[in-house]
Amino acid sequence: GGGEERRAAGAPRSGPGPVRRPSTDVLNREELLELLLRRCPEGPPTPDGSPLRTVGLVGYPNVGKSSTVNVLVAAKKTSVSATPGKTKHFQTLRVPDEPGLLLCDCPGLVFPSVAGSKAQMICDGVLPIDQMKDYIAPMRILCQRLAADAILQAYGLRLRTDEERGDDPEAPEPARELLMAHAISRGFMTATKGGPDESRSARIILKDLVNAKLLHCTPPPSGVSDAFGRVATARPPRKMPAQATAARYLQKVKDDYEAQELGGACFSGRKGTAALGTVRGVQWREKALPDRMVARGPKPAVV
Repeated sequence: GGGEERRAAGAPRSGPGPVRRPSTDVLNREELLELLLRRCPEGPPTPDGSPLRTVGLVGYPNVGKSSTVNVLVAAKKTSVSATPGKTKHFQTLRVPDEPGLLLCDCPGLVFPSVAGSKAQMICDGVLPIDQMKDYIAPMRILCQRLAADAILQAYGLRLRTDEERGDDPEAPEPARELLMAHAISRGFMTATKGGPDESRSARIILKDLVNAKLLHCTPPPSGVSDAFGRVATARPPRKMPAQATAARYLQKVKDDYEAQELGGACFSGRKGTAALGTVRGVQWREKALPDRMVARGPKPAVV
């Protein structure tokens, strides 16, 4: 293989090599094996007398530990998944072309002393999205990371600008507005209240963030500008709607309910005889939740 050719050319893996910057350099399999053999101290000898080096991969869930082990072993020996927490047990594997190197694949660990908030770990893909209980906090972080243009390009949703938000003191916060606009535009409604299903939209949007449909890039630790992220997230321009998506859909729903006419209904077993247009329809409550419509009078019996 490539390692034998390098050793034949007089470049042993365990010898000194150039100093690399792990935060920015991308290593292939051979270079990573050289780095591990160079930095890992020798352990107890094997039965044949050769030294044994043990390397363990420890870190947050869903960062690629098992995938790295599969690359170094040159075979799929450990199961991988996009869902955090796939690795359940401690596993040791030998590298075929390096008998003196033992790899240890460990389950993902969360370090409370250095970890961020639970909402931040959800946005970073460390914690599973399907198991989250509070979706507003992660959505607030998402709205802080992404500009309104990124939401428009990905979903075609226009959020209120700062000027429009200042003119409307009852406007919802950006996270709630995004969830409301996404749910209404996709037809996601709750079965109980009939309002926008914000929880379902939050899970879809957060998964798009983790899967890079909503692309968020940060420069390396040594970077001093965000030009890297701006170039990586650049997309063709999309037509800007004249009105905010949530306001547009809610206004349409309001107009439809105000324009409705009473046809016929059964009240306590008797058919209603009121003429069309003589009974008011559903009342729109401006100061309540935008998706709440409440009818006046006693509740009719539906037959």
